[in-house]
Amino acid sequence: MDKHGTMFLLLGLLFFTGASTYCFSMHGPNSVYGFSDGIILKDPASFYDSNGKFNIVGVIDNNGEFPVEATVGINVTGTTDSLSTISADVSSNSGNSFSSTVTSPTYARVIYPGTGAPFKIVLSPESIKSVGQPFIYSVIRKERVNYDVLELNYSNMAFGSERALIGTVRNSAPFPVYNATVFASVHDSNQAQIDSATTEVIPVLGPGQKVQFKLLPDKSIRSNAVYYSCAGVDLDAPISTVATPDGGFIPFDLQAIAKIIDLKYDDQSKSIVFGVDHYNPEGGFITLKLPQIYDDQRLTVIMDGSPREDVKMTLDGKTIKMDIFIPPNEHQIQVKGVYHVT
Repeated sequence: MDKHGTMFLLLGLLFFTGASTYCFSMHGPNSVYGFSDGIILKDPASFYDSNGKFNIVGVIDNNGEFPVEATVGINVTGTTDSLSTISADVSSNSGNSFSSTVTSPTYARVIYPGTGAPFKIVLSPESIKSVGQPFIYSVIRKERVNYDVLELNYSNMAFGSERALIGTVRNSAPFPVYNATVFASVHDSNQAQIDSATTEVIPVLGPGQKVQFKLLPDKSIRSNAVYYSCAGVDLDAPISTVATPDGGFIPFDLQAIAKIIDLKYDDQSKSIVFGVDHYNPEGGFITLKLPQIYDDQRLTVIMDGSPREDVKMTLDGKTIKMDIFIPPNEHQIQVKGVYHVT
């Protein structure tokens, strides 16, 4: 057993409630934690929280090429009186016993390539006889733009008597970001993951706004928390407008399986500019739609300082649609001739 599996031993322990004995043995359908397309479950662990509930934690890593939505599953068996405390579909029910699969999403609704997201499944121990090993229940490819706009600044060491992760999050975008959370995995001195934690929701972060966050591990394992990893952010999809210096705005629609970096409006050149890195290693298209203000309005697309002549551009009197091919690696895009609404 490797160091990341140390806490996994807890799952073989017996615990007692009244006269009944329960064994969380962590046997399950997947002894290998890998999934298709480079999606991997790692660092499984468990503990009883300060409310006496059984917590299973770990991380889903996306080592693939495209953004995904991942769900973690765990099989449980028990008696039917516990069904009211379990949010899951019952796969079989015989007499006073049942078997079921409990599922939970990761803390990040979308896991982008090269990143990971913690998960946590919480079970009430009453009348549950056994719990299986966590496994990747489902993976759905998501064609979603990654607006890389929230900047985290923190030290990953647990701080103070609360053993907290403390830092700041800043919105670098020229548009507001809504319902953001910061999440992380909690580790002990043996480098084993002992919890997955998330902050309260930050309702809104205006353009350029910076706020402090504090992320707390569960009280039951707090004294063992030494450092944090896999820190990241989750947020609602941004509203598709970009502010202009005079108080106006540019509505836009951007469809891509790509990371968008530092999107902004340059009033002097009447341009939208941004960096883009397509997740397909062979490159791929992005589609940008902007309002058509004038009948004879024409836009120019410049990539890395050179005009692009291969952009497919269509106008319908209301919208200008551009299909732009993005070669591999990161590139700088400038779309000139963009006018704003006041």
